[in-house]
Amino acid sequence: MRRSLLEGLAGLGLALGVSASCQEQLYDYIVVGGGPSGIITAERLAEAQKKVLLIERGYGPTVATGSNHTLSWNDTLTEIDIPGLSAGIASLDVWKEYICQDTPSYAACVLGGGVTVNYMVFVHPPERDFENWPQGWQWEDVASAADRLYERNPGSTLPSADGKHYDDGLYSVLSNFFDNLGWSSVDMIDQPNEKFQVYSHPAWNIQDEKRAGPVRTYLPLAQQRENFTLQLGTKVIRLVRSGSQVTGVEVETASGSRQIIRLAQDGRVVLSSGALSTPRILFNSGIGPRSQILNAQKANVTLPPENDWVELPVGSNLMDHPIFSIEVKTNGTWGPLDATSVLNGTDTSSIDLYERQNSGVLTEGKHRAIFFTSNVGSDGITRYYQGSCAPAVTGVFSITAYMTHGLTSTGVLGMDENGNTFFEQSPYLQTDGDVDAAELFIQQMVDAITAPSTGLTLQTYTNTSAILDTLTNGIHYTGTAKMGVDDGRKNGTSVVDLNTKVYGIDNLFISDASIHPDLPTGNLQAMVMIVAEAAVAKILAYE
Repeated sequence: MRRSLLEGLAGLGLALGVSASCQEQLYDYIVVGGGPSGIITAERLAEAQKKVLLIERGYGPTVATGSNHTLSWNDTLTEIDIPGLSAGIASLDVWKEYICQDTPSYAACVLGGGVTVNYMVFVHPPERDFENWPQGWQWEDVASAADRLYERNPGSTLPSADGKHYDDGLYSVLSNFFDNLGWSSVDMIDQPNEKFQVYSHPAWNIQDEKRAGPVRTYLPLAQQRENFTLQLGTKVIRLVRSGSQVTGVEVETASGSRQIIRLAQDGRVVLSSGALSTPRILFNSGIGPRSQILNAQKANVTLPPENDWVELPVGSNLMDHPIFSIEVKTNGTWGPLDATSVLNGTDTSSIDLYERQNSGVLTEGKHRAIFFTSNVGSDGITRYYQGSCAPAVTGVFSITAYMTHGLTSTGVLGMDENGNTFFEQSPYLQTDGDVDAAELFIQQMVDAITAPSTGLTLQTYTNTSAILDTLTNGIHYTGTAKMGVDDGRKNGTSVVDLNTKVYGIDNLFISDASIHPDLPTGNLQAMVMIVAEAAVAKILAYE
């Protein structure tokens, strides 16, 4: 971490709510992880007049949160703020700084978590996405939580202030293609339940022409409260336990020193570090499969006495969206945004339109159309699919095709002796039903694209088999601390109960995607935020 940023953070203590001596304080709640679920959880707890500490191992991505990665043409905005630059986010200078190095796939170690570094596609989950959740977590139970989220962070299919869509050539090609197939045009925000043979302009997590998410829509509300503290550059190693009671957390600061931060009497900890990192903290705290706790022991973590270990199926039920890549050549002349010319300031027309009118292509994300459909697998289960379509090079577009809700495959997340999490078992296409459904979907897409008179040509991956071989991680992980009524200590599958409390621990809760028992129909970020809103309400009601 650059020294200038560390020095800057010290000067920003008041604005960020950072206390240099926070380890000497006692907190009603310690929230671990400053991603979307952690920020929402911490803000709602502070709103309820609890004394809250939010701990994030990374740093802030915006000027208001301490970043000095400002643009050459605007010293109030960072690369992360500009929606148009999300198209090439993995090539930005901040990418390596913001990505965790101890997880088996991409996870974000930055304030805002994955919402800070994603492509911003914001899928309002349909009601059916909660059909496999336990009673008390069906759509009718969480609809009010969704309303609370959307009131602050609704997303947009038309983010440009002038009310226009820009760079719409690819959308025109795709709308003609889907119309000829008999599919329907929808607004994916206004019609979230429509997910069969439909297409839409993308819904992006954009607000006021900038990347949205809880860093912008929740955190400032928390920072106004004296009972809220944010501590950045701090990694939580383990929970400090006395039997079934958590008394604090052990952290490692940016300097490498270790400290214990204590809870107040009757205080609580909420883990919100994500499906790939929350399990590590549990393993390091004597919670999980015995084999994983023993790995923590080998990593020289201070564990509770063995008779206080709580054996739960942490790491099991890992789920993710498999992704397949389809590349299609057209006769179009459009192409992707030239991010380099935006970063160096030479694309003056786009920059001027953005700065002067809050409009133009820089207000939009990478994709130009999103489609959804479904099929019924050989096992009789309906599986849903999302296609995110974006320009690749001039006249060529890529379809990032997700298998989503309805998947039956699960994997296992473990931890090695160095404290890194890894996939003990892959979560991708582990069942015949998932394999059959994937082949059917891809074949249908190939047939539709290569039909006479479409004007489209498959490129690079030119048949079903080749496209199936492109399978990659969706990076939308869930389930590693699954919620349910079947207590994992008693041969059940669940780690947390319906109040999101960890079985066997009196004052430990989880609010992130690790508790999700199923996958949503599309990108995960809206679902994570809805569940965090619902979870924190359950936690407060449980007092």
